[in-house]
Amino acid sequence: MLNSKLILAAFLLIVSFILMLFSYYDPTRIIQIRKKGYFLGSFFYNVSSDSKLYLSDLIKSISEAQKIKKENELLRRRLDELIFKERSYYREIQIANQRLERLLNFKEKTPYRLIPTRVVAYSLESFFKEIYINKGKKDGIKEGMSVVNADGLVGKVVEVYSNQSKVMLIIDNRSKVGVRVQRTRDVGILQGTGNPNECRLLYILTKSELEKGDSVITSGLGGLFPPGIPVGYISHIEKNPSYLFQKIKVKPAVDFGKLEDLFLIEGKE
Repeated sequence: MLNSKLILAAFLLIVSFILMLFSYYDPTRIIQIRKKGYFLGSFFYNVSSDSKLYLSDLIKSISEAQKIKKENELLRRRLDELIFKERSYYREIQIANQRLERLLNFKEKTPYRLIPTRVVAYSLESFFKEIYINKGKKDGIKEGMSVVNADGLVGKVVEVYSNQSKVMLIIDNRSKVGVRVQRTRDVGILQGTGNPNECRLLYILTKSELEKGDSVITSGLGGLFPPGIPVGYISHIEKNPSYLFQKIKVKPAVDFGKLEDLFLIEGKE
């Protein structure tokens, strides 16, 4: 340990002696060495300073990038939320407004007193034949009342409970409605087939000149349904001179797969 200290001290003395000799015999060389030392020192200092600034800027940039990433994630979630609402709630509200506007126009034009109601269920036993509505005895509903929507005749009330009622649709094969072909004024009976897209028009004489597309409305005969309510359109005609009556099919005016808002006809205004 002592030898190491003596060697280091001797080395420093030798270096100091050499530098003194250089300074004595060649002063300019020492000045140059000193300048180069200053230059190297300044260089390493600048490099160190620039490195610190670079690292500081890099850390700051990383921090800002992470902040921007979080903001982008929040904006993306907000955008997804708005798209979801646009595709579901807002669109549903728009469709509901359009539907209610049609119902309001229908109510203003009809000569009958109407009670608004809504479908709450389709009958599981007789799907596409019977429905349940959210009005009953407490609302003054009675058996036999006609049920309509903005498109035409839906059916009639067959059972009344406290808060609900059962409605038989005109497409039920038990349903029979007195009708009239609007253009020719021919009178017949509309009978359901159980098919939501097809009813039969009975008792139209073979000699009657009906056409596909003719409108069929309630006749009002028998007093069960008020007259003039749209029922459907003739979709098929089959004539046979050997038969007294034609075979006629009618496409209902109402889409029975999309029943929502309905009206019960209470009577004349």
